[in-house]
Amino acid sequence: MAEKFIHVDTSDVETTESFFSDRFLRARIESGRPSNEGYDLILEEGRDVEWQEAHWKEIKDNQLKYDEDVNQYITLTLSDLVKPQSQALTNKYLVSMEADAGQLAVDECERSKKFVAYRVNADFFLLSLGLFRSDTNILGDAYIDKGGYYYSSAASSLKEVFGGRSALSDTMEKLSRQFGKYVEILRYMKNSDDNFLSFHFKFTKPEIETLERTLTEESDQRKKSRPN
Repeated sequence: MAEKFIHVDTSDVETTESFFSDRFLRARIESGRPSNEGYDLILEEGRDVEWQEAHWKEIKDNQLKYDEDVNQYITLTLSDLVKPQSQALTNKYLVSMEADAGQLAVDECERSKKFVAYRVNADFFLLSLGLFRSDTNILGDAYIDKGGYYYSSAASSLKEVFGGRSALSDTMEKLSRQFGKYVEILRYMKNSDDNFLSFHFKFTKPEIETLERTLTEESDQRKKSRPN
């Protein structure tokens, strides 16, 4: 179910999905990384089966350039940040950025749980590098490579579950191939948009102390006004 919230400045009601979708797609355009870049819409049009079989690799590579599904996946992943119920799964499978989620996946007997272990940690890398880590620009490519590897492993695990490609495994593979690009889009979104994802960079310490004091006073006032 979509979560709704009210904008403080305008009092407009919006869902988290529409909020993140609008900002992510805008960041793609403004940062020069539009959706479906390089995708050839008519590559397979009018081609017979023999041609398609002979050019299967070209067809697959072209299909993986279509990334509207990635837009939707990232939007939903961002929306899950405000859903407490989604944190239980994350807490079960998440390891530190320095640890190896692969070891956790090896310990899981069920293939579907291996997929979840890789996906949870891949999502964590994507959001952490794109939104929450202020030092990632000086860390080099090691974490970028690791995040991409986790998505690739998630795709492979899911193929084992279903016995071949699926829509979700393709999405995981697209995220793996262009992991660094999606991290950069999220960084652009964070740095260019004045929203709650970047509020901690904009409030000064005195402002935070004032806010905390105001909230405390309001809480005390409400307690006093309650009937005994």
